Amino acid sequence: MHAARDRPSRRQALRRPAEVARGSPSGRAGRGGTGFRIAPRVVFLGTPPFAVPSLEALHRLALDGVISLAGVVTQPDRPGSRGVVRESAVKASARALGVPVVQPASLGPPEDSTVLALRPEALVWAAYGNKIPKRLLDAVSGRTVNVHASLLPRWRGAAPVAHAILAGDLETGITLMEGTAALDAGPILAQSRTRIGDRETRGELEARLATIGGELLERELPRYLRAQLLRRPQDVRQVTLAPKLDPALGALDLGAPAEALVRLVRAYTPDPGAFTTYHAQRIGILRASIAGGPGAEHGALALRDGVPHVAAGAGWLRLDEVRPAGKRAMSGVEWVRGLRDLREDARLPS
Repeated sequence: MHAARDRPSRRQALRRPAEVARGSPSGRAGRGGTGFRIAPRVVFLGTPPFAVPSLEALHRLALDGVISLAGVVTQPDRPGSRGVVRESAVKASARALGVPVVQPASLGPPEDSTVLALRPEALVWAAYGNKIPKRLLDAVSGRTVNVHASLLPRWRGAAPVAHAILAGDLETGITLMEGTAALDAGPILAQSRTRIGDRETRGELEARLATIGGELLERELPRYLRAQLLRRPQDVRQVTLAPKLDPALGALDLGAPAEALVRLVRAYTPDPGAFTTYHAQRIGILRASIAGGPGAEHGALALRDGVPHVAAGAGWLRLDEVRPAGKRAMSGVEWVRGLRDLREDARLPS
């Protein structure tokens, strides 16, 4: 994808690989190889909103002539609410940018032929949703970059942002790593750090990290393709795992400290959701905070200035925003105001 221009922009001059600018003869080096006669053909794989800024970064590099964005691979369209088929955020973005899209059911043969038909010379992926098989890695001679939402080797896996919040980490970030057949185990190419906000939900933090990831990719991919980035092996002694969240574990265990419960609410928001029950009705907890107060048996529900508080194993949990089953999100104050049967000895869950 190249924009027609009469003369290179300043940005183009800064980013265009020297081999391209000089029109050097064709040739292939090893991983992150130099010697591309023309801008290398890059294929991007991604699916959710987190991946969109990385796609946009590649599109900007393509407009500057640094790469050729050969196509986008994303998950097949899925049925959404009320049976409406929904396309992925990456597909919508790629169509808006005019980039070809393929949606194989899997990346194994024979479906991978749709990817290979794009003739990739390098692969970049962010939250694609499936492991990238060795056959595709070999097809690009290992020239691969994975945009991962943690400071590897901490939090390898499908839910790194949630696990960073659950663990009470003070910071997280983005890692660019070279892709390998093993999950999130490739050598580190570059990292960018950021502090985790005290009240930041997983959804909010993921959105910030997505932007950071796009910026880091735009800055470092040209250097990688010119073999100017050092590869740092991950310290296997420091590896922690971040498996996919279990929706059932979103149920608040009010015997736990309030601090841990607040982290759980933040990590499970917007999905799969933290919750409790009141009179057997599921109450989603969207925002909660720690509060002090007199000792009470955990689960005791009390009102303070109209705001619902529930006693935890240590401290109190203030319910700032909730979503009763089948209803819209509302403040905790609005929720309890609508309860006609609230008693002084009310408890959660109930």
